Amino acid sequence: MKNLLTAEQIFGIEQKCFSEPWSMEMITAQLNSKNSATLIKTINGVPAGYATGLKLEGEGELYRIAVLPEHRGKGFAKELLTRFLEKCGSDVFLEVRSENKAAIALYKSAGFEQAGLRKNYYGDDDALIFRRNKCTH
Repeated sequence: MKNLLTAEQIFGIEQKCFSEPWSMEMITAQLNSKNSATLIKTINGVPAGYATGLKLEGEGELYRIAVLPEHRGKGFAKELLTRFLEKCGSDVFLEVRSENKAAIALYKSAGFEQAGLRKNYYGDDDALIFRRNKCTH
C-alpha cells in the first residue's frame, strides 16, 4: 500500500476523532495544496491515523494529528509528530485546544513551547499557540 491517504479515508478518521471534523472540501484542498505535508500511519495496510499540515520555506505548520480511538496509547501520535517534524525540517507552529491535555503533553515532549493564546478561538475553548524552533532541538 502506498503511503498515501485518500480524502475519503481521512474523512472517516476525522469523523471518529474530532467533534468538529473537516469537510471533504477542506480535506481535498489540503491534499491538493502544493505545500501539503501529509503522513499516514498504517497497521497491516489499514490506516490507523494521519498527520497533516504545511511545509513552507523556513517553517511548517501542523494542522492535525489524528489516531483512531482503538489505536491510541501505542505511541502512534508521537511517531506521526516526529515524522512530520523531520519532513518539515524547520520551525513548526500549531494550535491546540487548551483543554486537550494529552496533545499538549505530546507537543511539549517534542520540544514545543507555548508562544501565544487565542481566547475563545474554538468558541468553547481557547487555542494555545505552540512553536518548536528547530535550531534549539
